[in-house]
Amino acid sequence: MAALVLAAAGATAPAPAYAAGTAGYCPDANGVTVIVDFRELGGATIIRCASGNQATGLAALKNAGIQITGTARWGEGFICRIEGKPGPQSEPCIDTPPASAYWSYWHAPNGGTWSYSQFGVLNRTPPSGSFEGWSFSKDRTSSSSPPPRVAPRRPAAPAPTRTTAGPPPGGQPGAPPPAASRPADPPPGGAPAPSRPAPPPAAPTGPATTQATTPPTPAGPTSGAAPATTDPGPSPTPTGTDLALPPEPAARTGDGGGVPFATLAGGVLLVALAGGAVWTARRRRAATGTEPPDQV
Repeated sequence: MAALVLAAAGATAPAPAYAAGTAGYCPDANGVTVIVDFRELGGATIIRCASGNQATGLAALKNAGIQITGTARWGEGFICRIEGKPGPQSEPCIDTPPASAYWSYWHAPNGGTWSYSQFGVLNRTPPSGSFEGWSFSKDRTSSSSPPPRVAPRRPAAPAPTRTTAGPPPGGQPGAPPPAASRPADPPPGGAPAPSRPAPPPAAPTGPATTQATTPPTPAGPTSGAAPATTDPGPSPTPTGTDLALPPEPAARTGDGGGVPFATLAGGVLLVALAGGAVWTARRRRAATGTEPPDQV
């Protein structure tokens, strides 16, 4: 009997060849993600992807690249050992393992929760994009078997990083800095640059005035030219008089001096008035017979 048990145990020792699979979660729904949690057996949790459609839970395990061992009685229809655990010293894998130390089988949709499988590994077809879970249950009952400690949730794909090529820090090598950031060149001698004067005020938009502006009088006469005169403008009408005489024009002198023009004009006027008075008096005397007639 002992020889038969050893022979049966040796018959289950060789492991068949498995598909490589890929490490980590399946990147999309085109495949089944398989998670193996060793729990009390020790070791890291395994997460691998079986790409494409999977016919059974057993196919998902093998195509994910996970090594398994069935039992001598049931073959691979009952999973006894995963990645060599538990070892042959604690579990010979002749018959089904006890309920207090066995691999429990779970499944879940992406983003859902784990559910204990009611079907054997050969009787279940995992949907594409779903999760298959295996968790070792030790010293527990079938009603308290723990699910895998990894949530059945596929990580979101990272957003693509967009890089925009730009000039190196400080601008393009050899190029002058922008005008806005370049300081103004100082004037010769190091003195501060003079400020730009403000523009003159805009001309008034109202009606034009008749008052003319008078250019400034030069400081002294220019050689060979008569001094400029300034028009004082109309004089205000004095109060209490019937007639306001215009002011006398300013005397004009020649370059070499002489009688002022006003004086000369006044003399001519006086001579004319005197001649007229004499002529009038002579006419009156002739009319009255007191003035002898002109001699021929």
